[in-house]
Amino acid sequence: MKLWLSSLLLGCALVVGAQEAEESLAIIHLDLLDREGGYAIPEDSVFYPGEEVYLAFNITGYAVDEDYNVKLKYKIHTVGPAGRPFSTPEGGEFAHELAPEDDGWEPLVRFAAKLPDHAGSGNYMVFIEVSDEIAGETVKAEVAAAVEGENVETSADLTVRNFGFSLTDGGQVLNQPFYSGGDSIWAGFYITGYATRDDNTYEVESELKVINVKGETMYSFEPKGEKGSPFYPRLWLPAKFRLDLEKTIPRGEYTVLLSVRDHVGDTSYEGEHTFVVR
Repeated sequence: MKLWLSSLLLGCALVVGAQEAEESLAIIHLDLLDREGGYAIPEDSVFYPGEEVYLAFNITGYAVDEDYNVKLKYKIHTVGPAGRPFSTPEGGEFAHELAPEDDGWEPLVRFAAKLPDHAGSGNYMVFIEVSDEIAGETVKAEVAAAVEGENVETSADLTVRNFGFSLTDGGQVLNQPFYSGGDSIWAGFYITGYATRDDNTYEVESELKVINVKGETMYSFEPKGEKGSPFYPRLWLPAKFRLDLEKTIPRGEYTVLLSVRDHVGDTSYEGEHTFVVR
């Protein structure tokens, strides 16, 4: 799995403020952007898994000492709906001497963080903290990126969610899975409830076979496994399979036996799902 790191770029707006701030320290012009250095977008804009979240803000109301020095520090961190960071924390500072004739400088910070490819729906928060070491002030702000991802109910125990048969890959789920000889059966599901280590490592293996009413194995699939250590915890795994029926397959009811093994948590799951050939 990838480990996504946020990127941070610094820049400045105009130039230096008065020797003593007339206003309290403040974060202003905090906006989500359409791209790096781009235009502001509405706060209720929708993002999708794997997209980059760009934002920018200015700092104003800071103090300048008698030697025209500015000493500002900022920290930025992110949190997803699962309560875990989805990018590494970032930080920086503006600590240098300003020219006394300069006026109106508002330090500019740009920030970017990639959403996980497996991000679920919800608000992905960016938290900002700015400190003025000369004035002894600290201000905070936050912005939410609304993400529209998969909605899968998680579980405390290893299980399979949203199993469904269809006629095509990613097609509409069939209320009654009826097929004919020679058809292709598509099915998709999610595995959830598996254990992860402190570094979000998971290791899951699944095995599938199809039996007839006599309990005879008609088709079997080689065990498939997936493992990884994503930066943001992966709470479910999507899975799917295709079964090409022989034209001469006898009519009747068939059962898909699905076995899942969690190698981290040392647990297993078995489920049955039936379809009919007519």
